[in-house]
Amino acid sequence: MNKSKGNNNKKVVKVEQEKTIEKENTNNTNTDIPQDLQDKLNAINDKIKVIFEDNKKKMLEVEHKFNQQLKTQFKKRSELLQKSKDFQGFWSTILSKAMIDSFGDNDQAVIDCLINIEVENDINVEKEETTKKITFSFKDNSIFKNKQITKEILTDKDGNSTSKNTKIEYTNTTPITTTSNKNNNNKKRKQVDFAEQSFILTWLQSSDADPETFDEFSRLYEDPFSILLEEDHDDDEDDDDFDGEEDDEEDEDEEEDDE
Repeated sequence: MNKSKGNNNKKVVKVEQEKTIEKENTNNTNTDIPQDLQDKLNAINDKIKVIFEDNKKKMLEVEHKFNQQLKTQFKKRSELLQKSKDFQGFWSTILSKAMIDSFGDNDQAVIDCLINIEVENDINVEKEETTKKITFSFKDNSIFKNKQITKEILTDKDGNSTSKNTKIEYTNTTPITTTSNKNNNNKKRKQVDFAEQSFILTWLQSSDADPETFDEFSRLYEDPFSILLEEDHDDDEDDDDFDGEEDDEEDEDEEEDDE
């Protein structure tokens, strides 16, 4: 019995020692910074914040000027494309090549009606707000009455984004998919909007800003010709592969003749 009591006393002492060590470690990690050093650090930190704030506005001013310069050139490019018969269906081709993996069943029908795309970026330097706007222009079609459909994204200084969209007015001849659902033994016909089968129209109508998709459209708008050049390069590689296969077949035929 005495031996057991002695062991218990040792355990108590060990636990107390561990608590003391833990307390000492905690005190060491929470060492207070001397007040004079803290004051100096706070003063430096305040200056850092001012520098960030000042340069943020300067960067916004530079970006605003940059956007205005681009806008002028984009307008000239758009006028040339619309005048040239060689570029009819230009934007339809660009979108179908670049975004085919995202397309729904009805997207091809939508872009077949597409005439032009315009992307605008504007910055309110004083309010530190950015406005991004994309406009799709369409020829007369049997899907919707709109000549133009736009989506505008406003981002405030805190990074919060809101979306403003054009309401799409569909024609009476717009195809509508119907499905039947059973509910309490009653069949209900549910109309599925044409846009639900179109990636582009779904995005244009969505209240979700989705700036990532906007940026994807914006990149295509800024440099659409790279899409065409990529395709030409791929075609050249395919031709080279085909020529190589023909050469291999000719070499095999010559070897058989020699035998």
